[in-house]
Amino acid sequence: MFGFLSGLLTTETVNQKSVVKSDVQRDNWLNRVKTTASEVKTQLRYLASRGYVELVRRNYEHQVITRTNRTPAGAFQSYELVNRHGSDPMLKAMGEFCEPDATIYDIGANVGIYSVALASAEPDRTVIAFEPAPVTVSSLKATVACNDLADQVTIQQCGVGATNEERSFYCSTLPELSGFSREGATRWGAHIAEVVPVPVCRLGTIDETLPSPDVIKIDVEGTGPAVLRGAQEMITETRPVFFIEPHDEELSESQEMRELLLDFDYRIEVYDSYWRCLPE
Repeated sequence: MFGFLSGLLTTETVNQKSVVKSDVQRDNWLNRVKTTASEVKTQLRYLASRGYVELVRRNYEHQVITRTNRTPAGAFQSYELVNRHGSDPMLKAMGEFCEPDATIYDIGANVGIYSVALASAEPDRTVIAFEPAPVTVSSLKATVACNDLADQVTIQQCGVGATNEERSFYCSTLPELSGFSREGATRWGAHIAEVVPVPVCRLGTIDETLPSPDVIKIDVEGTGPAVLRGAQEMITETRPVFFIEPHDEELSESQEMRELLLDFDYRIEVYDSYWRCLPE
C-alpha cells in the first residue's frame, strides 16, 4: 500500500512539474510574441513616417504644393502635405490665452506651425522662433515667407540652454525627434542622419537684444530644464507665462522642470499633453 501511494505522489509531482514547465514555456512564448509585435509596430511606424518626411522635404525644397493648414489658433499656408496640429490642445490654449499684441517666444519652433498660426491670427503679435537644426530652419523660413510674416516672426537659428556655447546637435531621420540627445533622436526606430555643431544661447543673454516675452512655449525634446536654468534673470524680471510640452516618453525632464518652476514661484497647471505655468 505504501509503495502504491508513493507511486501516486511521484506521478502527481511529475504532472505538477510538467504543468509548471508548460506555463513557463507559454509565458515565454507570449513575451516573445509581444516583443516581436512591438518591434514590428515600431518599424512600420518608422517606415511610414520616413516616407512622409521625404515627400515633405522635397516639397519644401521645390515649393510645388501649398495648402491651407487649419489649427485651433489660426489658419495659414503650408508646404506640409497633411493638416498638422489641427486639434492641438496646447496650441488652442495659447491662441486663446495670448493677447492680440503679445510677444511670444517659440522655443523648439520646428517648421513653424505654432509661430505662424499664432502670428497669422493677430497682426500685432510678435513671435521669436528658436530652431537650431539647419535643415529645419530652411523649412521654417519657407513657411514664414509663404505667409508673408517676416515682419511678425523673427527666426533665431540657435538652440536655447543653460549656457552660451556650441553643442553637437543630432539630426534624426525623423526630424521631429532631432535634438541634443542621441537617445532622443533615435526613438521610434529612427537613426542619426548627421551630427552638426550648433550655437546654444541663454535666454538671459538673448533677452537683452529682443523684446521681452509675455508668453514662452517650450518643446525641446528633453532639454527643458536647461532652458529654464538659462532664463533665471529673465524669469525674475519679466515673469512670462510658460506653455510647456514635457517629454517623458523615453525622455525624463518633468520632475526637474517642476522643481525649477516651483523655485521660481510659478503655479503649474497640468493638462493631458502640456503644462500652463503662471507666475504667482
